Amino acid sequence: MRESILKLQNLTVGYQKEGLVKGINAQIFASEFIVLLGKNGVGKSTLMHTILGFEKSLGGEIYFNNQNLQHISPHALAHEVAVIFSKLQQVPKIKVYDLVAMGRIPYHPVLKKLKKEERVQIDEVFELIGINELKTKYANEISEGQLQLVMIARALVQDTSLIILDEPTSNLDVENQYKIFELLQNLKLKTHKSFLMITHEADLALQYADKVWWIENGKLTQGIPEDIAFNQQIIPKLSGQYLSYNASTKGYSKQSFKVKQMKVTGDTEKCFWVKKALERHGYNIVGDAENHVEVTENYSIFEKQKFESIDSLLNYIQQHEEHYHHRSK
Repeated sequence: MRESILKLQNLTVGYQKEGLVKGINAQIFASEFIVLLGKNGVGKSTLMHTILGFEKSLGGEIYFNNQNLQHISPHALAHEVAVIFSKLQQVPKIKVYDLVAMGRIPYHPVLKKLKKEERVQIDEVFELIGINELKTKYANEISEGQLQLVMIARALVQDTSLIILDEPTSNLDVENQYKIFELLQNLKLKTHKSFLMITHEADLALQYADKVWWIENGKLTQGIPEDIAFNQQIIPKLSGQYLSYNASTKGYSKQSFKVKQMKVTGDTEKCFWVKKALERHGYNIVGDAENHVEVTENYSIFEKQKFESIDSLLNYIQQHEEHYHHRSK
C-alpha cells in the first residue's frame, strides 16, 4: 500500500467561521502532478494557504508523510513542502546561483557554509532545469520565464517531497506556459517528487496533469483529467476564464510519436474524452486498428466489458497493454 505525501482528511477551509470548501478528502502520492482548478473565488488559494499553515482550518486534519500539521513546526514543515508563488513582490538583486542556493536555508541558515555535496546538488539542479547559463546573472535582470525556472530550481534544492506552485504561469507567454508544464511533468518522473499547482490554464492542465482537483459549490472533486473534464463539464464552465480552448475544433493536442493503435467509435461527448485519455497514454487513434473501444453515453465497452469511468477503462487496458500492443502491430 502506497504511503501518501499529503493527506487531507475531512478538511474544511475558509475564513472565520465561513467554510469555502467543506469535507475535503484527498491524497497526493509520490511522483504525481496534481492541478487545482476552479473559478475565481471558490477557495483555491485558501486551500493552499491552509495546507501551508498560513491559515487555520475550520475542521478536519492535514497530514504530511503521516505527521499531523498541528504537530509540525514551521521549520520542520520546510523539510516537507516547498512553495513557489506566481510572482515575487520584489526580485532581489542577487546572483541567480545564490537565489537557488537559498533553498538550503531550512537545513542551515548560513549559506556560505554549504557542504560540498550540497553544492554538487545545486549544480545538478541547474543542469536538470537547463539554466546553467543563468548562474552568474542577477535575478532582477532575467525574464519572467527564466525567473520561474529559477524558482523551481530553488524549490528542488530545498529537497522536499512536495512542491506547491501558485499560478506559476500567470505572467508568462504561451511558449513559457508550455515549457513550465512540460518541465514539471518531466521533473515528476526524474525526481519522484510531487507537484500541486493552482492554475487557470485548464487546457494545459488537462493535457499534462495526472489528476485534477476541481472545486465547485464548496466541494472538491478529484480524478484523472478526462473524467473531471467530462463529468464536471469544466470546459464550458471555465470558457470565460483565460481559457484557450478552441470551441470550433473542440480540442487540444500534444504532438508525440505513438506506436500503439486503438479504434474508438461513438458520437457522444464522452467519446472525445476517451480519445484524449488514450492519446495521453501514447495511443494513436485510427479507424482500422484491431483493438476497439465503443463509447456510449454512459459506458466505454472494450472486449465485451463495460466501464463507467474513463479511469477504469485505462487501468484495464494498461494491465494488458503489452498484449494489446503486440496485437496492434
